Amino acid sequence: MENELLCQQCKCPTNGNFCSNCGQQTKVETIDARYAKKELFQLTGYEKGFVYTFAKLLTKPGKSIRDYLHGNRSSFTKPVTFLFVTSVIYALVSNYFDTDSVYEQRFRQVYGESSVMQVMQWVQENYGYSNILMMIFIAACIKLFFRKHAYNIYEIFVLLCFVMGEGMILLSLQPIFTKYIPNLMMENTLFTAVFVYVSWAIGQFFGGRFRDYLKAFLAYVLGFSLFEITAIVIALLYDSFS
Repeated sequence: MENELLCQQCKCPTNGNFCSNCGQQTKVETIDARYAKKELFQLTGYEKGFVYTFAKLLTKPGKSIRDYLHGNRSSFTKPVTFLFVTSVIYALVSNYFDTDSVYEQRFRQVYGESSVMQVMQWVQENYGYSNILMMIFIAACIKLFFRKHAYNIYEIFVLLCFVMGEGMILLSLQPIFTKYIPNLMMENTLFTAVFVYVSWAIGQFFGGRFRDYLKAFLAYVLGFSLFEITAIVIALLYDSFS
């Protein structure tokens, strides 16, 4: 055949992009600056994988998550995996800077030696599991505030896995500030920034209008508050019956 090539690996004739016998690429790229740049991006995950997911969620979260739900999934880290990996990153940073003891002291000052203190400390030390529990309340609130949209509860969980995972990466700066700049105002500013990011991402996902951002913020704050209230009530009930 006129366009037939020989595979460089098995020497079998082929006319596609890949050898039908061994799967080797028929056209070998020249190793130059363009090739090196491509390999670097693949190595760092910039074109697909964790770094790609992080970058897309940072700049275009709503569109990126809609694309994922509509089938463009090969380039993204799976949502639950992304949430757990980012939670582990936060835990590692927190342990490295040994800031858990700082939060434990703060919890003791507020809650004393009660079960509430132990619950809050567990939440602080186990963000991966805490986020999953928190998502139940936040997802219910989002479903309530955006009930006119056709997204089901599982798709909302995917949305939350991505945006809360991104929030965990941003929150990983918190232990650094706690260690080197022990200022509550700085920490509160970071917490506020994470709340704003999550609200912005959810609002963008549902349309990007002002009312979408407002409803997203209210849904997130309400869901987060319900989680905290539920945890405190359970701890108080435990103390009252023990």
